[in-house]
Amino acid sequence: MSIRVAFIGNMNNSHFAMVRYLRDQGIDADLLLTDREDEHFHPKADTFDLKYMTYTRYLSWGSSRRLLFTTADQIRNDLAPYQILIGSGLAPAYCLKAGRILDIFVPYGGDIWIETFYWRMISPQRIPSAWYSVYCQRRAIGKSKIVHMTKTNTLYEQQYHKYRGLSDRWYEGVPAVYAPEYKSDKMAEMVSRTHWGHELLRIRSNADLMVVSHMRHVWSDESDPSAKGNDILLRGWKLFCTRNRGIKAKLILTEYGRDVAKSRSFVQQLQLEDSVVWFPQMYRKDIMVGLHLADIVCGEFVNSWIVSGVLYEALVAGKPILAWRNDDLYLQDYPNLYPILKAGDPESIAARLEEYIQNPELGRQMGRIGHQWYEEEVERKALDRYIAYIERKAR
Repeated sequence: MSIRVAFIGNMNNSHFAMVRYLRDQGIDADLLLTDREDEHFHPKADTFDLKYMTYTRYLSWGSSRRLLFTTADQIRNDLAPYQILIGSGLAPAYCLKAGRILDIFVPYGGDIWIETFYWRMISPQRIPSAWYSVYCQRRAIGKSKIVHMTKTNTLYEQQYHKYRGLSDRWYEGVPAVYAPEYKSDKMAEMVSRTHWGHELLRIRSNADLMVVSHMRHVWSDESDPSAKGNDILLRGWKLFCTRNRGIKAKLILTEYGRDVAKSRSFVQQLQLEDSVVWFPQMYRKDIMVGLHLADIVCGEFVNSWIVSGVLYEALVAGKPILAWRNDDLYLQDYPNLYPILKAGDPESIAARLEEYIQNPELGRQMGRIGHQWYEEEVERKALDRYIAYIERKAR
């Protein structure tokens, strides 16, 4: 197919996965990394080979601080080889400045929340560039031809609808994890090639129950839309451990997020040091080994989500998810929604863990259903959408 496709930005690794899926179908897709990518979302964090280097390019722009000072000509020249533009972050704003229209906007959260707020904590010298990027982003979101965003909670839906404009919307999940990389039958290979495989295997071999919570530590302010409820999980874990002293249980946490120190202190306060194991912030290819070895993977316990990087990783690993979810928000659009161990407070968290101990096969069945849901409702449906769109453009 002669048409060329660019994915701009790679927050949460979502675009790297899509580029790989499309290239498997013979589509000429490139990944364009901006000047604001996080290290742990770099393609090298999500693969065991170097193929990505042949179709990954680096841009000198993409952040809010650069938009004001990047010329329209530079943006146009960088994007000139591509007939289809797909992006997240401030890709809509940059395309607007260059006179291009983003074909598909795939928001990750902050790009419709933080990046549309004029009033936020920034240094005075950055106010002109920050306000300019907000102005452009607000105007540009609704000019995208399509917004690909799964149904989300009320906070984000309200924010999106302020700027939606005339864009069409795709509700299918975004396949943000390239599942072929992490097939269960590749576990031996993954363990041997990942940094912490030996430690994760050691924990697994000495635990009756192994639970992984690799979400960010953000829980100082429950009104924060990015609050995760780490404290709720720790209180629930304390209840479970107190009531089930005969169970050798381990909870794995990672040093990721602004409230890590607070969580570490809370673990000590609850006297959970013997049952909680801390790992450094990990690349996806490292954490996926832990998820495959785990019995349960934790999501969030404040806001309700059906998709996220953490949830997708658990689904690809085929593990049951322990999290809060308000199904009333989603069942009309997703009647076949995957099952989870639903919990939103310490008592229900402890109860779900006890139910798993009593009937682990029921939990494993949830994991299998979740994996199938990812394959059918996310991978297949999203790829069909993208391929059909690309083929129409090619004609």
